[in-house]
Amino acid sequence: MSDDLYREVILDHHRHPRCTSPLEHANAHSSGMNPACGDEVSVNLDIQEGAVKAIQVEGKGCAISTAAGSMFADRVKGMTTRELKALAAEVRSMLTSGKPPDPDDLGDLEALLGVSRFPVRVKCAMLPIATALEAVASFEGDNRETS
Repeated sequence: MSDDLYREVILDHHRHPRCTSPLEHANAHSSGMNPACGDEVSVNLDIQEGAVKAIQVEGKGCAISTAAGSMFADRVKGMTTRELKALAAEVRSMLTSGKPPDPDDLGDLEALLGVSRFPVRVKCAMLPIATALEAVASFEGDNRETS
C-alpha cells in the first residue's frame, strides 16, 4: 500500500469512524487516556460465548487515535477474544518494529504502518487497542469469579 493510500484510509476512518453507536447489551467496558496528547477513548464490548458480538469505540483525540479505534473495532467484530488479543499483538508488533504484516492479516489496520516512524504517535494508535484489551481482561476476570 502506498503512503498516499495509507493516509486516505486513516483520514476516512477519522472522518467517518465505525462502531460508534451505543451498545444495547455491553458487558465489558474500559476507558483510557493518553496524558501526553490528551486523547481519550472508551470501549464497550458485547461478548457472547467467547466472541465479540458487538463493539463500540468512542472518544476524542487525534486522527491516528480515532482511526485506529475505528479500524480495530471494524476488524474485531465476530472474532473470539483470543483472536482479538492476537490481532492486538500483531498491530503492536507492526507499530514497534515498522515491519509490514503478512498480507490481509490486518485489513485497514495495515494503514497504521507509517505511524511506526513516529514513536510518540504509536501511543496514539495503541490507545484504543490497549483499552479494548483492558475491557476483555476485565470481562474475563469478572467471569472467572462468577464461574
